[in-house]
This record gives sequence, C-alpha cells and structure tokens, in this order.
Amino acid sequence: MPATGKLVNTASGDIQTPYGLFVFLSFLVWLILTSTLRLWGHTFFIASNNLVMSLNFLWPLLLLPLIVYGIFRWQNVQPQQQTTVAICLAIPSMLLDIPTTYFFPQLFPNMPSSADGALGAWLLWGYAIVLLTGVIASQWERAQAV
Repeated sequence: MPATGKLVNTASGDIQTPYGLFVFLSFLVWLILTSTLRLWGHTFFIASNNLVMSLNFLWPLLLLPLIVYGIFRWQNVQPQQQTTVAICLAIPSMLLDIPTTYFFPQLFPNMPSSADGALGAWLLWGYAIVLLTGVIASQWERAQAV
C-alpha cells in the first residue's frame, strides 16, 4: 500500500479510494449523533419551538458541507470519486436510522413523541446535504480542472 493510504489497482495502476473508511466514518457519526440525541435531544430538539427548529435546520446546512469537504481533502478524494464517497458517508447512516425512527419512542424516551416527524425531516435534510455536497464538490472541481 502506498504512503498516501490509497489502494493501487495493479492491473491498471489507478489509485482506488478505500471506501470502508467512509462507511466506518458514517457509522461513527451516526453513533455520536444518535447518542447525543438520546441523552440531550430534549434540550435542543424542541419540535414545538419554531426558532429552535429553524436553528436545528440551519446548522447542518453550514456544518455538514464543511465536514464532508474536509473528509475529501483529508483523504485526497479525487473529483470523480466524491459522489461515491458522499454516498458511502450517507447510506450506512440512513440504513441505521430506519430502526431509529421506527422505534423513536423507545430509543428517545426523553423527547416528546410529537418530535418524531421533525426528527425524520431533520435526518432527511442532513442526508440530502451530504449527498448534494458530494455531487456539487465533484462537479465544481471537475469544472475547475478544465
């Protein structure tokens, strides 16, 4: 394995991204956010407060593209791979959130049951931002290279 941390396809000499790392990062972020919501979600995820919920929808818009783009830079992800890496960052967490949202009352007993729809919308919002960041960054960098 080269010092860059990339896998080299010996047949073609192409550098391949180790996608397992991004799947692991997805799981890690999901675990941290789910644990945070379980323990302290009732203090900052208040579905009945429009101002608080507006802020909850604003911070992912500002923070998630920075995180995703930072991961791209950290792992030197090539523009043609950024969409695939964004999918690897989003899909595992999306799959893990299926039982999380289905069993919302049992997993988040400190949050009111009325917050389940808001949580679902917030999760979809975050995943859309991650996926769109991959697509937009990929297209932007390809355009800059031309």
